[in-house]
Amino acid sequence: MARPDGETATPPRRGPDDAEIAELLRAGASAPSSHNSQPWRLRWHDDAVEVHGDPGRRLEAADPDGRELRIACGAAIANVRLTVRAQGRRAHAQLLPDRDDPWFYGRVRPGAPWPPAGWEVELARAVRRRHTDRHPFSDRPLPAALRNQLVRAAWRESCRLVIVDDRPLRRGLLALTAEAHHQQQSDPAFRAEWARWIGSGERAGDGLSPELARLAPRPDDAWRPRDFGGAAPQHERELDAEGPGEHEPTIAVVTSFDDGALAQVRAGLAMQQVLLTATARGLGASFVAPPLEVAAIRVRVRALLGGVLWPQVVLRLGWGRPVHPTPRRPVDG
Repeated sequence: MARPDGETATPPRRGPDDAEIAELLRAGASAPSSHNSQPWRLRWHDDAVEVHGDPGRRLEAADPDGRELRIACGAAIANVRLTVRAQGRRAHAQLLPDRDDPWFYGRVRPGAPWPPAGWEVELARAVRRRHTDRHPFSDRPLPAALRNQLVRAAWRESCRLVIVDDRPLRRGLLALTAEAHHQQQSDPAFRAEWARWIGSGERAGDGLSPELARLAPRPDDAWRPRDFGGAAPQHERELDAEGPGEHEPTIAVVTSFDDGALAQVRAGLAMQQVLLTATARGLGASFVAPPLEVAAIRVRVRALLGGVLWPQVVLRLGWGRPVHPTPRRPVDG
């Protein structure tokens, strides 16, 4: 279009339409969170998706310092950013801090048209298919190439994925998992919080239903102490000398190079990159939360891993099966 002075005017850039905005918000709300608490507030504001923490959904017993809340919000940001890219736009992401809002963790502003990379489209398509898999996995090992892809996925967010293959390290982490689980189960406040969120049958849009949360003990239950109703984990199980199998899934730890709030949000982005890469390749994944939720034991996990990196998320990975999604509460926008 020509202007009166003879120069060509730049056409106005079209932003996302209502359907695309709704898609971005749904993508953010599809992120994983401890107890499926969904501790975020997502809104479209000032031409961007903003991700705020929801203090009313912080797990005071399991997550007293809000670390897992920040990780969950980071995962939501990762989903939004990938979906913006899959819509064919640049994704301008800003992470905390915001001096005026201590619960602000990031915003993603769609920018000018820009073709996405193939891996971005692939991971964006995996956002709605990623669900926590609490079932036992098959004994088929993960190929080296796939393990490398998972490591690179975390590195894209300046985090490191440590795959725990060393037998003494696995034994140590397994023992710390059992110890942390025992401490939490001995805490009345934790048990009361657990009962409010897990298996009560009274929650509709969040938490976990009895069918999802209270399973009978399974072959790899030592790594899944919370996935069944009160039975003791078999933490004396001997490790398979041939490597991970049905009884010993692949265990990987998302770690960061420091432990501030920003590092924890970035760890959430890295975790989601790993989970979506796993989903795109047909892998199942669930979380080994207890050893990182008990502060004193988390320090010991860090020492076990060498004392340099900060452990943020412990993942259980393997070849699983299709699983049902967990409930989601409505996104207001």
